Amino acid sequence: MNWGKGIAIVLTLFIGFILYLAISLMSHKVDLESEDYYLREIAYQEEITALENANQNEQIVVSQDDANVIVQIPESGLYNDILLELFRPNNNEQDIKFKITGTKTFTIQKDQLVPGQYNIEITYRNGELNCLQKDEIYI
Repeated sequence: MNWGKGIAIVLTLFIGFILYLAISLMSHKVDLESEDYYLREIAYQEEITALENANQNEQIVVSQDDANVIVQIPESGLYNDILLELFRPNNNEQDIKFKITGTKTFTIQKDQLVPGQYNIEITYRNGELNCLQKDEIYI
């Protein structure tokens, strides 16, 4: 075999490899963190203010045991309009939302959740202030 055939084979294999990478990467589904990502980015200052408001109050505690994820709402303070959102970073079809009313202890059974990482956002009103807490858990 001479140099010409070797170079042609190497170039053909390289081009095939590049085409394989391009096709496989283009067929990969990439989701945004949320559908309204750009609208949320515009309202980012309100989110920062809500995070600061939540830090001034007693925090809502999210913990877990063997069978449940437990959300403990403090007895002190006026916690109204509580919305608990569990976001899956890798699959937005597995996101879950809960509206918490009438209880200070809210539980979610782990068998309702797919194992993996969840980003948690808890939005609520404490008196007149909008508050936001962020956390993450691993099931």
